[in-house]
Amino acid sequence: MKQLYIFLIIILFAHRGSAQITNSIIAKVVNTKGEALELANVKLIETNQYATTDKNGLFKISGIQSNSNITLQVSFIGFQTLKVPVVFKPGENNLGNLSLNVLDLSLEGIDINAKRNYSGSTNSSLIINRELIEQTPALSVNDLLNQIPNRKIQPPSLQRVQNLNLRSAYVPTSTGRGDFELNNAFGIAIIMDGNVISNNANMQSFNPGRSGQGQSFVTSGNYGLNGAPAPVVNGIPSTSYSGDYTFGGTDLRQIPADNIESIEVIAGIAPAKYGDLTDGAIIIERQAGKSPAYVRMQLRDNATSYGFSKGFELNPKLGAVNLGVNYVNSFEDNRDKLKAYRRVNTNAMWTNSFGKADQLKNTFSIDYGRNLDGIKRDPDDEKGTRTRFDSWNFSIANRSNYRFNSGFLKNISFNVRYSEGHQVSYKEELMNDPYVLYTTATATGIHEGTYDTGVYTAKSLIDGRPINAGANLDFTGGFKTGDIAHYLSFGTSFNYGANRGLGQTIDPNEPRSGPKVATTSIGATSSERFYDFKLAIAQKDLGFYVEDLFTANLLGKPLNVRAGIRTDIQNGYASLSPRTNINYEINKNFRLGVAYGLSYKSPGLAQRYPGPTFYEIPLLNSYNGKVNESTYLVYVERYEPTNSGLKPSKSESLELSAQIKIDKFNLSLTAFNKKSRNGISTVQNLQSIVLPTYTATANVGAKPTITQTGLKPYAINYFTFKNDLSSNNQGFEVILNTPEIKEIKTSFNLSGGLFRTAYNSTSNRLSSNIPSTIPTDPNYAYIGVYEPSNTKAYFSNGRITSITHIPKLSLVIQFVAEFDLLNKTINTASSRIPLGYYNSVNQYTAITNFDQKNPSYGHLYVTPEEQKENDLPKIISNYHFSIAKEIKKRFKFAFNVYNVFNYQPYYLSTTGTYKFPNSSPTFGAELSIKL
Repeated sequence: MKQLYIFLIIILFAHRGSAQITNSIIAKVVNTKGEALELANVKLIETNQYATTDKNGLFKISGIQSNSNITLQVSFIGFQTLKVPVVFKPGENNLGNLSLNVLDLSLEGIDINAKRNYSGSTNSSLIINRELIEQTPALSVNDLLNQIPNRKIQPPSLQRVQNLNLRSAYVPTSTGRGDFELNNAFGIAIIMDGNVISNNANMQSFNPGRSGQGQSFVTSGNYGLNGAPAPVVNGIPSTSYSGDYTFGGTDLRQIPADNIESIEVIAGIAPAKYGDLTDGAIIIERQAGKSPAYVRMQLRDNATSYGFSKGFELNPKLGAVNLGVNYVNSFEDNRDKLKAYRRVNTNAMWTNSFGKADQLKNTFSIDYGRNLDGIKRDPDDEKGTRTRFDSWNFSIANRSNYRFNSGFLKNISFNVRYSEGHQVSYKEELMNDPYVLYTTATATGIHEGTYDTGVYTAKSLIDGRPINAGANLDFTGGFKTGDIAHYLSFGTSFNYGANRGLGQTIDPNEPRSGPKVATTSIGATSSERFYDFKLAIAQKDLGFYVEDLFTANLLGKPLNVRAGIRTDIQNGYASLSPRTNINYEINKNFRLGVAYGLSYKSPGLAQRYPGPTFYEIPLLNSYNGKVNESTYLVYVERYEPTNSGLKPSKSESLELSAQIKIDKFNLSLTAFNKKSRNGISTVQNLQSIVLPTYTATANVGAKPTITQTGLKPYAINYFTFKNDLSSNNQGFEVILNTPEIKEIKTSFNLSGGLFRTAYNSTSNRLSSNIPSTIPTDPNYAYIGVYEPSNTKAYFSNGRITSITHIPKLSLVIQFVAEFDLLNKTINTASSRIPLGYYNSVNQYTAITNFDQKNPSYGHLYVTPEEQKENDLPKIISNYHFSIAKEIKKRFKFAFNVYNVFNYQPYYLSTTGTYKFPNSSPTFGAELSIKL
């Protein structure tokens, strides 16, 4: 804090000592009828200065540098956002009346597609504005992100955790929880109203030391009607479900789309202001202020959604309040409502300005959301399995902006947010075994275990209470060097994350089916214990940044530069992140850009403090049916991980871009090269330990007599976290917007791209292959050791969208033809041949000349089919349709169909299985009423 006080004092002195600048801008905001719009939001993008209009629609902002280029943005809920480029001259700049158009389907030139915006945060920003959101029936933010180029369109659904991957071609897994998928999603920052929605404090998983981070979630078994097709995740059938999203990104199902003003997708290099990310940012701005009441109702074949929002003025001195509520109820299959997801979200935002010149603008918000996600008991399931993933989250945030009218400082922003949630992951199933063996010991050593009945209900409960708090202090200043106007932004951020949940509330007396000790043979297995999440030390990350935004003259043409540097302290590691976005306007129709940047993502609490891993080795099971005459001896190995050495994951990106306009055709091209390093995953640790062997002599009415007979080696296997992942991502994205063909009132949008990802681990890959019948050969290979994974994946998707907009009829018709062009996976031939192997007691043997016919290890050879290589044999198409009609500017009806022609092609994969890349059609209708 001492450093922060010194920092503030320096800034204030710099402000006091700066030359006084009296240039100002004044304007009046009106509607198309010339009526004043009170409480309209005004922003100068470069200086980050805010203002609101008074009851006469007037605003004034002072302290702007002479002969500088500024972008003025004016917005009002229910109206089309207006952006005006202004060249400031000395003195007062009066722009007169700024007219805003009512946002409805009778408006000429509304945006129906996401567009690149060079005046945004980066060269490759993709802007999804309110105009597009109004025409896209969406159950969550994830549905709006279908606009991202080179992303396969996903049907609207809430039945799977919705994580986002950007600019990658990782081979998808059936669960969507591969290590590389999780790291990419974890590295994408979700920023809402200037505050980060963090997943760092999420610890909802079993101990990852047992089975690795991707396999440590509470999962259901098969569910639904007997014989029904398995649900499809990422195009791959999945027979189980989990609502947990630890180690990955925030579940986008939690964020409704009703009251969102705009979404900016940054897949490239983010400004230095944003930290704790490696793979991009999703910046969400919500509506705040006075507005009519909106009622929205959406009905889909497997979901219903209801929303209400209203913004009203309290009085001229107290500002405006915006209220919103959204409820969604959805099922996996309406014919069999075993799997359900319900969500309710409420929010309230209060906006007001203070001071004689309204220099201080403050927005205070409260949010509450609750999710009910689970699978009911299936009457056809003999185990009576039931699973649920329930949660609620409450957050309170405040955003303050103070505008200076003179001097070096232009604006000070202070954002704070506190959120607290409760997550419950629960599973129960009936067990029916002769008996179970267990121990509650938590210390390393040999212990006497317990016999108990094998008929009981196995329960798994993980209780998490994540707490996140963040603060951002940002300054914007302006100065000149010669004729160049600089807009300097700098500041600091602090993020806190903790978890106060009960934790992994596992009862070893009632072990679930996975970790319990088998009664037919004696083997070794990892097991679970209670782990209190409050033992995890709170995460505290600190960052500082400075960034300069200016336009220079190069050969008579404007060169726009955004250059900055950021430093973060994460998990005890300091990092330095230079970032720059540069674009050069050769003329009004041709612009070239280049960007470069480094970024870092801190490990989460579940990776830093996964809790102790327990490994149990049964040494003696002398059981004759009478507990008082039986003895169970077990060795317990306790491994306490220390992950203080985990480094933040890192990415380095270089990006080239171009924007070309020819006769109202708008072409945007982006090529990138992104290197990701120090990705976090779990690697298997194999050890061997020598323990005593025992025999038991029965005693009638008493415990047996135990005699040690010798020593025997045993295997101990567990997982540990490591910075083990690395990938190189290259590719390009293209977006082409055509002018409207006036005769048919139709324009076209073409988008697509090609991604290539080469990804590998740094540790040797292990693969277990335990036969059903245990061979007597002591050298038989149980676990093969292979070279580190080295996979190349290619993915290409394109789409053509036709938009027919007839303003006189207030009608929009949209048709999308989507094409999967390339989906290919390649592994090296050497990755199929083991370097060595471990036997049943983890004794390692190297293989110098591999012989596939060798009876001890020949079965370790991995075929291309087993590696699940994929090569799309043909172009796969899919088609989507939507129509929207507005009636008297108050009622709007929209109807949309995913896979409108029910086109379900298939092909035979390299593994010999049939793949159906297109899901069955889904239908949806939405009614919106403006009161």
